[in-house]
Amino acid sequence: MSVSTATPALPESRSTVLGGFAFGLVGVAIWSGWSVLTRMDMRGDMAVTDLVALRFATAGLLLLPVLLRKGLPLRRIGVPGVLALAAGAGAPYVLLGAGGHAFAPVSHSGVLICCGVPLVTAALSRIFFGETFTLARGIGYGLILLAAVVLMAESVLGGGFGGQVLIGDVMFVGGAVLWASYTVLARHFGLEPLHSTAIVAVVSAALYLPVYVLLLDPGIATLSWRSIAVQAGFQGIMTSIISLLTFSIAIRRIGASRTAALSALVPAASVLLAMPVLDEWPTALETVGIAIGTAGVALASGAIAPKRLSAGRDRR
Repeated sequence: MSVSTATPALPESRSTVLGGFAFGLVGVAIWSGWSVLTRMDMRGDMAVTDLVALRFATAGLLLLPVLLRKGLPLRRIGVPGVLALAAGAGAPYVLLGAGGHAFAPVSHSGVLICCGVPLVTAALSRIFFGETFTLARGIGYGLILLAAVVLMAESVLGGGFGGQVLIGDVMFVGGAVLWASYTVLARHFGLEPLHSTAIVAVVSAALYLPVYVLLLDPGIATLSWRSIAVQAGFQGIMTSIISLLTFSIAIRRIGASRTAALSALVPAASVLLAMPVLDEWPTALETVGIAIGTAGVALASGAIAPKRLSAGRDRR
């Protein structure tokens, strides 16, 4: 989730710091739960097209007042900008990021999406904004790339999940590229987190739901009310709105670097949750990939900054 760091930090105190870590850990729990719950549904009766419809019907309705208050910034970013934001974090992203769980385990999505986003974001920022990074961050990005290679190599070798895992991995990488594009665009346009989220939710609902109803053979009517309520609540409220707010509050209380350090816990937390819930146990190679990716995110985010590796320009 893209969050803004423009809000002034609160004066640091024990209660402020503890509260910041608490909010950050809630965000980690939501992101980890999203991977596991989505994997569970993709292995069951729910189609990814139904999941996307539930997510944006709920989030779009709840965030419509925000968009009406703040407005659709067509003069500022144009129709192409609005559509690009909606593609980056809207239906196309969820179709890839959630749909990949039909083929690949949670251990792969945790690394390829959560670790892949900062890597692609850095590459796009380097290309379009001319950003430079310290050696420590460069090593972190290299470790993330290595983790992706390790997991995709594991997919080719089989890994006990079948030959379709690589399809899921490619979908996860595509999702990471889309979300990173959204992150860079939101920063470029200078949009507040809740405003950009409202744009994505409402525009996605307006564009996707008619296509879903008319062309995609809606399956919501065949789902239980429990499944609909769980997905509408988790996808449309917890993931799309609450996680954004919790990480935004955490950044304000404890800073961007420490919040980024918490987000580096998502891949490992997802796997730990998937083991008892989904009975998905990572292979040795997957465990190595998760460890490498987590270390890479910690370095790339600046959460870990060894003095010898932190020399040089880090212009953002």
